Amino acid sequence: MKKALLITAFLILIPYISAQGQETDSLETKKDRFTTLDFKYGLLSYLAINSERMLKARGRSATLLNFGPSYIAAIVPHAGGSNIVHGPGIHTTGTLLWGRKPYRLRDTHFEFNAGLVFGLAFHQPSIAHEYGEFFIYPRTNLGFRHQSPTSDRIFRFYIGFVSIGFSIGFK
Repeated sequence: MKKALLITAFLILIPYISAQGQETDSLETKKDRFTTLDFKYGLLSYLAINSERMLKARGRSATLLNFGPSYIAAIVPHAGGSNIVHGPGIHTTGTLLWGRKPYRLRDTHFEFNAGLVFGLAFHQPSIAHEYGEFFIYPRTNLGFRHQSPTSDRIFRFYIGFVSIGFSIGFK
């Protein structure tokens, strides 16, 4: 009787253990996180720390969510000319990566990135009176990304709305 109970308990636990192992493996691929240091120069310039989290990798594409603090310098129209507004900010964007090979087997990716940058303008009282101290800017980029599946390093080069930029980072 004890042997039958032990064997039955063992047989019941086998599928549970293997299902748990598969579930853990699938969760690990979704929890890929990367951190990059971004530099962008143009109408909207910034220095940002970008934290990326992979949402989904399917076939030849992958979707990521980006978030992080930044220091922004933007050119805004003011009194018939333009003026530079600068201050701290936060960005949040979504990224789509795609390429010719499956995502996990390639090290070069084309990248499209779109989202918003939220910023505060400090030390600009004349502009703050006209526009307010809180700014929202669109963030769109199209670029190239080198991210080897066997390495933890990332290099990105991209063009955005009248600006160029690059990023370096690690896993």
